Amino acid sequence: MSDTSSFNPQSAEPLLAGTLALMTFYADRPSVAAMQKIGRNLQCLHQHPALSAEMSLVCRRLAAYWLTLGCDVEPADGPAACRFAAASVATQ
Repeated sequence: MSDTSSFNPQSAEPLLAGTLALMTFYADRPSVAAMQKIGRNLQCLHQHPALSAEMSLVCRRLAAYWLTLGCDVEPADGPAACRFAAASVATQ
């Protein structure tokens, strides 16, 4: 049986840890899918109630960066990624 007494569902730490792990994965194997997931995680962090206003702003700006990162290159799925990014950033 695992100890869940220290688990806090309101904590942003699991999402932050997952995002950092994805960034590490991306550093080894860059892909549009990883960029999009990182951007979406940062969007979720931006809206997380446990974050300060300052940290929320940082996450919002980083989300916009990661969601549009692939738009400067021409990979096979680049245009689709840019459309996704534009729609995601527009909702901010």
